[in-house]
Amino acid sequence: MEPGEWAFDCRVGGRDVDEGTFHDGPVSRYEATYTDIVGHFRIVTTYDMWLDGVHMSTSVASLEFEPLDAGTRFTHVEHGVFFDQFWADGPGRKEGTRGLLEALGNYLA
Repeated sequence: MEPGEWAFDCRVGGRDVDEGTFHDGPVSRYEATYTDIVGHFRIVTTYDMWLDGVHMSTSVASLEFEPLDAGTRFTHVEHGVFFDQFWADGPGRKEGTRGLLEALGNYLA
C-alpha cells in the first residue's frame, strides 16, 4: 500500500486519519474520533471508511483491557453500519480486524 494522509491524536476528541492507495488500486481512507479513553482500561472510537471517495461505513468500536495475572485480556467490540449492499461485508471487516490484531500480537511477542 502506498501511504497518503496520516494523523494520530489519541485523546478524547482527537482524530486518527489513515489514507493509502492499494497497489494500482483504490484509495482507502479511515477517519476516527476518540470518544472515550480510560487509561489502561478502555478506548472507544467512532470511525468512517471510504473507498475511492465513496463513504462505505460508519462504526463504533470499543477496545477494553483487563489486567490478569498472566497478562492482559483484550476485548474488541464493534458495531458497523454499511451504506450500500456492495459494502455490506461484515465477515471481510472481521477478517481485516483479525489480521491487524494478529500483527499486533506478533509485534508484542
